[in-house]
Amino acid sequence: MTPPPRDGFDRVLRRVEDALAAVAATALLALAALMLLEVVLRYVLAAPMSWSLAFISDYLLVGFFFLGLPHTVRAGAHVRIDVLYQALPVALRRWCTAAGTALSALFVAALTWGGLALTGAAWAGGDVPPPGGAELSWPVWTSTVMVPLGGVVLLARLLHTLVVRPTEPPEDPDHDDAQVAVAEAL
Repeated sequence: MTPPPRDGFDRVLRRVEDALAAVAATALLALAALMLLEVVLRYVLAAPMSWSLAFISDYLLVGFFFLGLPHTVRAGAHVRIDVLYQALPVALRRWCTAAGTALSALFVAALTWGGLALTGAAWAGGDVPPPGGAELSWPVWTSTVMVPLGGVVLLARLLHTLVVRPTEPPEDPDHDDAQVAVAEAL
């Protein structure tokens, strides 16, 4: 299936999604490196890093998930069970695709709103863990801001999909332009 021609909004959105995916991939690599370093320091040198678990759970995992989600959804690389879907008639598949995208948009809108409220409250309240109360005494909003950031971009993707191609399934992840460009660059 040939994807529809890209409009200006889609081109900009793709660049933003690709940039967030690059940050998410960097977070994943940092997470793996930090975990390896922590294991070596803890079990070989008996000198663990006191801050690594907090950094991994508060920043790297949150960034990896929420910043990588828009690209994942665009590429159709998310987990889905399509045995039943493939057995449906084409008209019902199109309806399921549109309904699923609309329901996803509603869920992501609620998640984004909650993330904005949490981040705004943390910012306004100057929330910082008390000294000694956490491994990292950084402002809480610096971690929570990744939820609405990824959510806004994902919501834009879902709404754009509903407007431009509501009944078409996500793009084939094996034919994503960003992946082809990276492969060609290597």
